[in-house]
Amino acid sequence: MPAWPGYAPWADTVDASREEFERVAKRFWLVPEVIPPVDRDDIGLLYCFCRRLDDAVDEAPSVAVARLALEQWRSELSGRAPARPLIAAFLAGAKQTGLSLESAGHLLDGMASDLEPVRVADDRALLRYAYQVSSSVGLMLAPLLGARGVEATWRVIDLGIGLQLSNVLLGVAEDARKGRVYLPATRLAEHGLGPDEVLRRPDDPRLRPVLRGVARLADRYYRSAEDGLATVPLRYRHGVMLLGRAYGALGWRVVEGLPSAVVPSGLPLRWKVQHLAGLVVSGARPHVLGLRTFPAHDAALHEPLAELPGVHT
Repeated sequence: MPAWPGYAPWADTVDASREEFERVAKRFWLVPEVIPPVDRDDIGLLYCFCRRLDDAVDEAPSVAVARLALEQWRSELSGRAPARPLIAAFLAGAKQTGLSLESAGHLLDGMASDLEPVRVADDRALLRYAYQVSSSVGLMLAPLLGARGVEATWRVIDLGIGLQLSNVLLGVAEDARKGRVYLPATRLAEHGLGPDEVLRRPDDPRLRPVLRGVARLADRYYRSAEDGLATVPLRYRHGVMLLGRAYGALGWRVVEGLPSAVVPSGLPLRWKVQHLAGLVVSGARPHVLGLRTFPAHDAALHEPLAELPGVHT
């Protein structure tokens, strides 16, 4: 039975969502048991909301069907159409927790942009896309974890961008098969390349410096997110740090031409031992524990995101 009585009309949906989230969390080395039961219900619903939305687009038999699916989701979220149980429970939870439906709209916008042949002009365009499809999810998750306030919002945006940039590195070949190139055209041009070369040969070694540049860009956002970990409740800080470091490492393995994986659990045992030990040491730093003021946020990181909600301007 869901922990929040307001979920009672959708109890089966909430229970199934929580159980699915708990299984997936363990694949990412996270420990869902540290999350209070009521928050686990909310986070499980958010996870399944995003997962089903992603499936509705990526598994659609055609672009036309995917567009219709996105419009159906928009209609249900806005109240223009009766909501299916998952979306109804998600909306009920959003009212209770303060989860941002505006961020859900940005997520839908980002997914809609994937339905066209994707070409990314420059870093600014890539960072704004990363905000739409990744930071937007972080902004919905933040109040569920108790991370509130402008500083927390800025760091959540940064972590989301870092995660999506790593995801770009992990998906170069698969994206190319779908006609999508997320590597910025300006970075490709610096090395005499263009999107067509990526589509023809996504494993071209000439792409290595481009991938390295994107990985370094991701690291800037990961560092900023980690510098502000004190804005996250203590019980979640190590999990947030782990997620950023593990995905950053996955991206760098692509840059280095090493065997990679799509989730942290696929990393080699040696990496796990070394970096989990480093995680313990880093987690004991005074500013992570909240014993010392953490470094100020660099507003320049958000200059490409001007006018988007929550950014540091």
